[in-house]
Amino acid sequence: MEPRHQRTRLLVSLLLGGMIFPAGAGLAQISRSSALIATRSISADAALTIALEAMRAARERQCQEAVAVVDQGGTLLVLLRSDGASQQFVEGAGQKAWTALNLRASTRDVLATIQKGEQDDGQLPFIPKALFLMGGVPLEAGEAVVGGVGAAGCVNGIDDDAVAQQAARAFQRLIQR
Repeated sequence: MEPRHQRTRLLVSLLLGGMIFPAGAGLAQISRSSALIATRSISADAALTIALEAMRAARERQCQEAVAVVDQGGTLLVLLRSDGASQQFVEGAGQKAWTALNLRASTRDVLATIQKGEQDDGQLPFIPKALFLMGGVPLEAGEAVVGGVGAAGCVNGIDDDAVAQQAARAFQRLIQR
């Protein structure tokens, strides 16, 4: 095999996660069962329920809050905002939910990791759409992350985090019924 073809084969192998396919391997060799994946996601009804719980928690803290819930793919399912909650809070809630989902950790924890600066976590703030402020929490069903919730608008991030955590606990109660 020519060196140029060897490099191409190596590059393709690396791009496919180290899998090396025999010459001529193609689409026809993929079985039906490996062509489909099953995913789990929070339902729209559950998203609305936990968003309402978050809004109650925000009201108790006297926050003008926005709350967003995204599904397992990061698509917005529910967005609620209190009277007086600004566009900044609306956008922030969605970004926090998206960040928690995609990094599979609370934005509070990720922020703490970034601030430690022990590894290359300083690169995380450059992720488009991500927001590293307290108030984003992943929604989990067992080992699977099935969505995310974000809260923005309290005077401090500790309260935003508490609102999102309360929504995540409400989700856990729903799935344990």
